[in-house]
Amino acid sequence: MDSIDQRTFQSRRILLGVVMTFAILDHTRLFFHYWNTNPADLDHTTFSLFFTRFISHYFAPAVFFVAGIELFQWMGKKTKKQNIWPLFQLGSVLILIEIFINNFLYTFDPYYRTIGVFIIGSLGLCLYFMAGLQYLNRNWILGISLIIIIGHHVLDSIQMKGDSPNAILWYLLHQQKFIPHNQSLYIVNYTLLPWLGVLLLGYFWGFFCRSESSPVLRKKVLLYSGFILIAVFFVLRGLNGYGESIPWKTGSSSLLSVLSFFNLTKYPASLEFLAITLGPIFLFLAYAENWKNRVAQFFFTLGQFPLFTYLFSTLIIHLAAMAWLFFNGKPLQNMVITTASYSAKSPLLNYGYSLGTVYLLWLVFVLICYFVVKKIKA
Repeated sequence: MDSIDQRTFQSRRILLGVVMTFAILDHTRLFFHYWNTNPADLDHTTFSLFFTRFISHYFAPAVFFVAGIELFQWMGKKTKKQNIWPLFQLGSVLILIEIFINNFLYTFDPYYRTIGVFIIGSLGLCLYFMAGLQYLNRNWILGISLIIIIGHHVLDSIQMKGDSPNAILWYLLHQQKFIPHNQSLYIVNYTLLPWLGVLLLGYFWGFFCRSESSPVLRKKVLLYSGFILIAVFFVLRGLNGYGESIPWKTGSSSLLSVLSFFNLTKYPASLEFLAITLGPIFLFLAYAENWKNRVAQFFFTLGQFPLFTYLFSTLIIHLAAMAWLFFNGKPLQNMVITTASYSAKSPLLNYGYSLGTVYLLWLVFVLICYFVVKKIKA
């Protein structure tokens, strides 16, 4: 196996560090801003609230794309046959982490009445498919990736109902779904399509991240690809046609029109969503290989252990929200998230703080994560 260019490793870790701060911001908003507020509700949102949510959209595309690159590196160390069982093992571990750790950190509910398939679980499911897809050559990998990313919208009209095995399989494949069952709620947010396509795109790109690859060619391809994707977004969005299920509308003000234009479908991620997120990500990777300053080092450190940092940040944010309730004279159990938390009689109704408070707390959480990761790295 050809060695991986260390400059590309640096750029990926810086990217993960940057988008990790976006994820931490979104989770801070989730637990500390006015409870159950929808930033995408254009009738009630503000630019700051909408932007706070929008910037977090870069996290998932970056994670799946980088995971694909690093799968290429990891799987190249063994034969394809030798990769099969480790892929199933790693995929199963990620799914178990999703179910038993990540879900608990979001809810603090020991009865696990809310179970969701989010980024970690979806990534685990993708690894199952990689056990077979690895046998295809690079051109086939790229072709399947593009077909998934561009073409998955032809499946949008297929909408299943209920909780039959066939319906559940379809939800996991391509339909966001909330399935209530007695006092429990099962959530599918990150579907296999299109995220498997993004992972495969990263796997294909791993070939260009070898030390033998030309850094000039790599940068050129990233720049062209990034600008093309951004152009594709503006063209498709302007036409209000294929690639997005939410049409944009001219609002009563220029601001509302802009917000409507950038109000995109994440579950499942639309073509336009992926174009406007992957495009800037490619541009970022094109330039980040040669960054050597303190800011780059900060994000490089923060991106060293992304799975740990993601889980740890959720833990400290939720613990802080619980402590905040306690110091305000409210029961700790109010911050145990169940289906009742989102009802009209939610104990968290009218709970929350301004975005200014959210951003201050976000900076604190980011710094805590940074120093913890730095200590682990040392």
